[in-house]
Amino acid sequence: MSAKQGGITQIYNKFFEEPTSQLYKLHAKLDRQVMQAYGFTDSDDILAKLLELNLELAEKDKRRESVVGPCAPTD
Repeated sequence: MSAKQGGITQIYNKFFEEPTSQLYKLHAKLDRQVMQAYGFTDSDDILAKLLELNLELAEKDKRRESVVGPCAPTD
Protein backbone atom coordinates (compact mmCIF):
# COMPACT_ATOMS: atom_id res chain seq x y z
CA MET A 1 0.00 0.00 0.00
CA SER A 2 2.80 2.41 0.86
CA ALA A 3 4.52 1.87 -2.48
CA LYS A 4 1.30 2.65 -4.33
CA GLN A 5 0.52 5.69 -2.15
CA GLY A 6 -2.75 4.09 -1.18
CA GLY A 7 -4.62 2.80 1.79
CA ILE A 8 -7.92 1.46 2.99
CA THR A 9 -9.60 4.86 2.60
CA GLN A 10 -8.74 5.07 -1.10
CA ILE A 11 -9.95 1.51 -1.69
CA TYR A 12 -13.13 2.16 0.30
CA ASN A 13 -13.89 5.39 -1.57
CA LYS A 14 -13.37 3.71 -4.94
CA PHE A 15 -16.08 1.13 -4.23
CA PHE A 16 -18.37 3.33 -2.13
CA GLU A 17 -19.41 5.36 -5.20
CA GLU A 18 -19.76 2.35 -7.54
CA PRO A 19 -23.48 1.37 -7.74
CA THR A 20 -22.67 -2.20 -8.78
CA SER A 21 -20.35 -2.85 -5.82
CA GLN A 22 -21.46 -4.84 -2.80
CA LEU A 23 -20.23 -2.02 -0.52
CA TYR A 24 -22.48 0.49 -2.29
CA LYS A 25 -25.47 -1.86 -2.02
CA LEU A 26 -24.85 -2.51 1.67
CA HIS A 27 -24.58 1.22 2.42
CA ALA A 28 -27.82 1.86 0.54
CA LYS A 29 -29.59 -0.84 2.57
CA LEU A 30 -28.16 0.52 5.83
CA ASP A 31 -29.27 4.05 4.89
CA ARG A 32 -32.84 2.83 4.22
CA GLN A 33 -32.97 0.97 7.53
CA VAL A 34 -31.68 3.95 9.52
CA MET A 35 -34.18 6.27 7.81
CA GLN A 36 -36.99 3.84 8.67
CA ALA A 37 -35.82 3.40 12.27
CA TYR A 38 -35.85 7.15 12.88
CA GLY A 39 -39.01 7.75 10.88
CA PHE A 40 -37.26 9.98 8.34
CA THR A 41 -38.37 10.33 4.72
CA ASP A 42 -36.38 11.06 1.58
CA SER A 43 -37.82 14.57 1.50
CA ASP A 44 -36.63 15.39 5.04
CA ASP A 45 -33.72 17.70 5.70
CA ILE A 46 -31.73 15.01 7.49
CA LEU A 47 -29.26 17.36 9.17
CA ALA A 48 -32.07 19.52 10.52
CA LYS A 49 -33.93 16.43 11.77
CA LEU A 50 -30.80 15.07 13.46
CA LEU A 51 -30.12 18.42 15.14
CA GLU A 52 -33.72 18.57 16.37
CA LEU A 53 -33.45 15.02 17.71
CA ASN A 54 -30.12 15.76 19.37
CA LEU A 55 -31.48 18.86 21.10
CA GLU A 56 -34.55 16.94 22.25
CA LEU A 57 -32.43 14.15 23.70
CA ALA A 58 -30.07 16.64 25.37
CA GLU A 59 -33.05 18.24 27.12
CA LYS A 60 -34.30 14.85 28.28
CA ASP A 61 -30.84 14.05 29.56
CA LYS A 62 -30.75 17.34 31.50
CA ARG A 63 -34.05 16.40 33.13
CA ARG A 64 -32.61 12.95 33.87
CA GLU A 65 -35.34 11.29 31.81
CA SER A 66 -34.59 7.97 30.20
CA VAL A 67 -33.68 8.07 26.53
CA VAL A 68 -34.78 5.21 24.32
CA GLY A 69 -33.26 4.56 20.91
CA PRO A 70 -35.16 4.19 17.66
CA CYS A 71 -37.26 1.15 16.84
CA ALA A 72 -35.80 -1.71 14.83
CA PRO A 73 -36.52 -1.72 11.08
CA THR A 74 -39.28 -4.09 10.01
CA ASP A 75 -37.60 -5.44 6.87
